[in-house]
Amino acid sequence: MKKIMFAVIVAFILTLACQFTSYATDGNTLLESCTAAIQKMDGKDKVSGVKVGYCYGYVQGLIDMNAFYKVSGAPPLFCSPQTISNGEGARIIYNYLQNHRERLGEYAGILAVDAYVEAFPCSDLKLSLR
Repeated sequence: MKKIMFAVIVAFILTLACQFTSYATDGNTLLESCTAAIQKMDGKDKVSGVKVGYCYGYVQGLIDMNAFYKVSGAPPLFCSPQTISNGEGARIIYNYLQNHRERLGEYAGILAVDAYVEAFPCSDLKLSLR
């Protein structure tokens, strides 16, 4: 009985992992996720926690990646202030995607970086991943 229960739990976890790894591959899905994050911040209760978390994960991942670049001696991708919340980051991505709807079919990671580059350009570094 324990083996069957273990197998069911492993199958469930693998199913969830497959869903999450294929979740935000393009701008449409990232926009949907960051829309949910903004709705949650604005007080709407019935939003998907998974979508909110996915958007916040993108935001935190970008901030962490940029910090790693700076520490390693590589030029940063963008020059944001030291303190930016996940909520502020979600709004930056959301606004960028709303203003560049023609790019929603592109890879979400590139769009997210471009959103930050546009919001926080470095004066001596001109970068776009287009």
